[in-house]
Amino acid sequence: MKVLGMVEDANLTGLRYNILSAVFFIPYCLGEVPSNIMLKVVRPSRWLSGAAVAWGTIVTLMCLCDSFKSLLITRLFVGLTESALSPGILFYLSTWYPRRYLAWRVGLYVSATVIAGAFSGLLAYGIERMDNLGGLHGWQWIFGLEGIVTVLVGLVSLFFIHDSVQSAKFITMSEKDYLQRAIARDSSELSVHLDKKFIWQAFKDYRTYLHSLCFLGIMIPLYSLALFLPTLINELGYRAIDAQLFTVPPYALACVCTLVSAYLSDRLNLRGPFIIITALLGIVGFIMLLCSNSSTLSYVAMFFATSGVFSADAVFCTWFSTAYSGETKRAVAIAIINGAGNLGGALASFVYISPKNYYIGYIVNIGCLVATSVQNFSSVSFCCLGLIARILLTGFMMWEFKRENHLKEQECAGKDITVELKAEWKNMGDRSPLFRYPL
Repeated sequence: MKVLGMVEDANLTGLRYNILSAVFFIPYCLGEVPSNIMLKVVRPSRWLSGAAVAWGTIVTLMCLCDSFKSLLITRLFVGLTESALSPGILFYLSTWYPRRYLAWRVGLYVSATVIAGAFSGLLAYGIERMDNLGGLHGWQWIFGLEGIVTVLVGLVSLFFIHDSVQSAKFITMSEKDYLQRAIARDSSELSVHLDKKFIWQAFKDYRTYLHSLCFLGIMIPLYSLALFLPTLINELGYRAIDAQLFTVPPYALACVCTLVSAYLSDRLNLRGPFIIITALLGIVGFIMLLCSNSSTLSYVAMFFATSGVFSADAVFCTWFSTAYSGETKRAVAIAIINGAGNLGGALASFVYISPKNYYIGYIVNIGCLVATSVQNFSSVSFCCLGLIARILLTGFMMWEFKRENHLKEQECAGKDITVELKAEWKNMGDRSPLFRYPL
């Protein structure tokens, strides 16, 4: 929208566009924990579908905005309604699949957001031709049509989202029994009911905040690309309308890389190596962008950057979605981590502020991805002085997970703790001696 005239039409001078991008994340982050708790109270089909309808309605009404003030207010409500979707979907998926089969499903979800980015470029390219139709500018038509489609999808999804394995109508009774046993066995049959003590377990677990810092290192470059990719391409010398079209190929490759990394992560039951590889791929892209004086080479570099950033997101989301148990603690932990990580969106809104060469943005993204790439590679003890604390924290988290698993194995062996005694630790969450942390 920025390159299609919104800045001029709504008088978004100075940092106003950056503020509009950033203000969305305030209610978005604050609303995630309450929203995921509500998923334990309200049926997921109604809560998630209702959030999609509310989001689409507000976005549709944004087509009537013509000033900074009106856009600012609607962006706040867009952030609030969207806070139910990402953490809610991650938690919802975690209740349907055993942990080692979850990355592929999360990859499908993340790839859908990548495809949406690609199609938004195509859609914007086509809708721009509607400029001045009905008295609305092209960027206003983008809000209106995308919002209407979301409302329709939200209404339809009410009939296709199944609240639980037990209520699902598309699988047989034997399949339901198999899934329920597999999920229960994978989670050590820990408590699934809502209790405030499980909420506090998530808030008091320091590993929740370590995961949040790691996720922040992925989300800053991810959001900076999502928010500013058309602008970056426009600054390479392409026309504004062509800039929307040229965002499609990088997003398409990112979608393929996301699915491949998620599939292999499940097949090999590994998370860390894929986070490292994809993050390093993103680093290569940003270094190329930082050093390139050629528009062609810079455009090629965007393929590396988008592929690396989005692929890392899928595997990392799987990692923190499977590191906490039972259900309530996991729901709250996912919301905390996702919310804290998405603060990166607010920071990313002010990363690209120095056209035409966005050196600050590229350097910030390289730093974030370096931090991400080393967080699961304990033998790497240095990149630069500013990252030493981050490396130590992440190394400690992985060491602590391994140490905890070893202590649990010793406790189970020494006290003859078997799955037959699982009821004694039902309310301990992932602190149960029968639960094992993913590395």
